[in-house]
Amino acid sequence: MKKVGEFWVPDVDLRRWAKWGKMRRKTLEYYGERGGAKTEDLFEALSLFEGGRVALDGGANVGAYTKIMLDRFETIYAFEPAPDTFEALKRNIQEWEAGDRVHVYQVALSDREEKVRMKGKPGHRSVTRRIVGQGDIPAMPIDALELAELDFVKLDLEGYEARALHGASETLSRLKPYVLFEDKEHKAGLYGDPQGAHEFLKSLGARLIACVGKNQFDWLYGFR
Repeated sequence: MKKVGEFWVPDVDLRRWAKWGKMRRKTLEYYGERGGAKTEDLFEALSLFEGGRVALDGGANVGAYTKIMLDRFETIYAFEPAPDTFEALKRNIQEWEAGDRVHVYQVALSDREEKVRMKGKPGHRSVTRRIVGQGDIPAMPIDALELAELDFVKLDLEGYEARALHGASETLSRLKPYVLFEDKEHKAGLYGDPQGAHEFLKSLGARLIACVGKNQFDWLYGFR
């Protein structure tokens, strides 16, 4: 684990065979402040959000999105299943002195309780890791939290978004939060219907608000 900018990141994101200067620049660009491409997607989505107090960050990685959410929400539930990335996330939360506002879980999000295995692309950062079968990492449905309040959900689960949404059906129907999720058909198709997340949200009464981001991979739905 090493600190890059404002974030502690796992060793896999700082590959020894890569030139440290080049890797640091790339890592800063990804985890960076408002100029980072991925964080810009969240800023854009939040500009369309009516407001609220409680958010959920599914696929939190080291907390780049969680940190932005801290400026908008009182309470955040952050989920990061990979052990090394979770340790970086937990350390970042501690350094930001946000432990009383961010509840962190070393758990994957799914449509049921299960045990999963994760694998990333060789030579790529931790953000490419996805569920590849059974393993020893616990997974759970969002409904198991039995939340009394939830206003905004962000999911970046490398194709597992539809399953996580199915596991949140009761919560979504009852609390009607905004939902921002990454959708890349080739990833979603690995676990079922490539359009499954969209169709499921629509079946609950959500409507598409916007497709955000430079690459148009992040979709914002709302019930209100």
